[in-house]
Amino acid sequence: MSYVAVPSERILRWQDLELGVLIHYVMDIYKPDCHQKQKAIAKEIPPSSINPSRLDPEQWVRAAYKMGAKYAILVAKHGTGFALWPTDVNDYSCKYMPWKDGKGDIVGEFIAACKKYGLLPGLYYHPTCNGYYGIDNGVKYDYKGEMYQNYVHCVERQVEELWSRYGELFEIWFDGGTIPPEEGGPDLIPLLNKYQPNAICFQGPKDWPHNTRWVGNEDGLAPADCWATTNAGEARYDGSIPDEQAGVGDPDGKYYWPAETDMPNRDHAAFGGGWGWGANEKDHVFSPEYLLDCFVRSVGRNSNLLVGMAISTDGDFEDEEQFVRFGQLLMKTFGTPEILLEKPLSAEGRIMITSDGKTPMAYLSVRENIERGQHIRAFRFFADGHEIAAGHCIGHRRIVPLSGLCFKTLEFIVDESAGDYGIRDIALYAKE
Repeated sequence: MSYVAVPSERILRWQDLELGVLIHYVMDIYKPDCHQKQKAIAKEIPPSSINPSRLDPEQWVRAAYKMGAKYAILVAKHGTGFALWPTDVNDYSCKYMPWKDGKGDIVGEFIAACKKYGLLPGLYYHPTCNGYYGIDNGVKYDYKGEMYQNYVHCVERQVEELWSRYGELFEIWFDGGTIPPEEGGPDLIPLLNKYQPNAICFQGPKDWPHNTRWVGNEDGLAPADCWATTNAGEARYDGSIPDEQAGVGDPDGKYYWPAETDMPNRDHAAFGGGWGWGANEKDHVFSPEYLLDCFVRSVGRNSNLLVGMAISTDGDFEDEEQFVRFGQLLMKTFGTPEILLEKPLSAEGRIMITSDGKTPMAYLSVRENIERGQHIRAFRFFADGHEIAAGHCIGHRRIVPLSGLCFKTLEFIVDESAGDYGIRDIALYAKE
């Protein structure tokens, strides 16, 4: 029997949520021609020049709720170094905006909105890029030298503020991962243990027990077989393996670090690759149907989907209608199954499902019982004796498009497994 890595209870909870948002209110939207990593950023985009008329974190979270998101992550500090909370570490934060006479706290309002709408909150902090300090993640520094260590001290102080002031965080996002302390990076695990011992960490420190990893692209696309386990040795993506391999993982991997699939809500031709807001770019907003396809290709391939939100210079989320329509389509498509088998028992690796042969089916969903890890290694589906799908990985959820297929019998066959496996449920969704 192969080694099977086992997820923590927090990771299991994370996988069940399936859909979240990543909220980008970033300062370079106020001066798009300004390179966000340059040290002059505070002079190019001073806080005194930022006074949005419709800044409303509750509107952001409400839009995410209407989409059906179960968790929300706010970019608290992006590449410019601007802090969306009143940090005591430097003078580049919302404390120095005219907004609310300098008494506003964007992170605090976001956390309050998450509590109001029942979304689990998370915060993004980019530790290896900061324009205010002139730190560029594309440059190799003397990480143990005095200059970089002074910056590392600022990082540690800022994340301590974020992790200690706002209550329990569900997920902490490290874009680009973290440099280990033995290599000169910030010492984060003691701070996590002290303030956020239960937090999921996206690309967190290697020894953290609740890590997730990057899927390898920003296209809303997970590999057809996307294992929750990996042998990469680091949750951060360091470019040492191809992007696609990072997404695939390893069925016999030592680490249970499932992939999170992130994508902007606007296409890559929009400002900032779609992550940032740009004027007159409404034609770059993805359609609800496209987002549904991305849901199938990410959540339906054993990954979570994290959809970006590009916040405007006025401080509002202009694309709320996109989220409302996607949420409606998602509920219409996957709200109520036509057929549902819960904890079905297999006979010699086979499970049989019957239908009337007249109802067109749109999607088939199967979920493995993964409390003890992923065990299924190869499977096939047959409709009325004809093979319609095959693969290797089931994991938290596998969704198979059926394109209106009608059948009388559907057979699920497990051809290979790493020991005993269990099926949580199998669901079929009718085509409208």
